[in-house]
Formats: sequence, structure tokens, C-alpha cells
Amino acid sequence: MKQMNLTAILCSLIVGIAIVVSSFGIHDSSGPKPSDSIVNGSGYKPLMTIKETAEYLNLTEAEVKAIIISEDTMLRTTGVYSGKLFPVIRIESENYVSIEGLKEWLLDSTLQRKEYK
Repeated sequence: MKQMNLTAILCSLIVGIAIVVSSFGIHDSSGPKPSDSIVNGSGYKPLMTIKETAEYLNLTEAEVKAIIISEDTMLRTTGVYSGKLFPVIRIESENYVSIEGLKEWLLDSTLQRKEYK
């Protein structure tokens, strides 16, 4: 009888430890990682800075700014721009980019095979 009680206590202890250890593993893996928040949508942010946009597109900040300037210049000089414009939003002196708009712009720009210099 004592052997059965000892076995039951030991099994309960092992199961309890396993539950505690697995809960730490689940807790650590469920949280969003800052570098993943832009790419996979966890911790979704509707707007990105120019720096975050450059990281998302694997470009430099200067290249992102050149795209914005290029499209703005074409629109202002001709009054017409074919396709989607880069989704930049200016708030006071800062530029922000809509992540949803950026996905659409990227698809449209790829289909049109746009070139920027």
C-alpha cells in the first residue's frame, strides 16, 4: 500500500513539473518579437517610420526617400502618375508609411516593373 502511495505522489510530482516547465515554454514563444512585428503582423502597427519601411523593404533610408521624391516630382511636374503612389503620410515634419498601402504599392510596382534611379 505504501508503494502505491509513493508511486502516485511521484507521478503527480512529475506531471506537475512538466506542466510548469511547458507553461514557461509556451509563454516565451507566444510573445511578439520586435523584429517580427512588421513582417508577420504580430503586434500590428498600421504606420511605419521611414527607417522601419527601409528595413521592411531591405533598402536604405535614402533609397526609400528617393522613391518618395521621384513619385512626388513626377506627379507635380506632369499632374499624372500611373499606378499606385508610395503610401507616405506626412504628420508635421515626419513621414510615415501605411503598411497596408505599402503592400499594395509593392505589388503594383512589381507588376508594372517600375524603375527608380
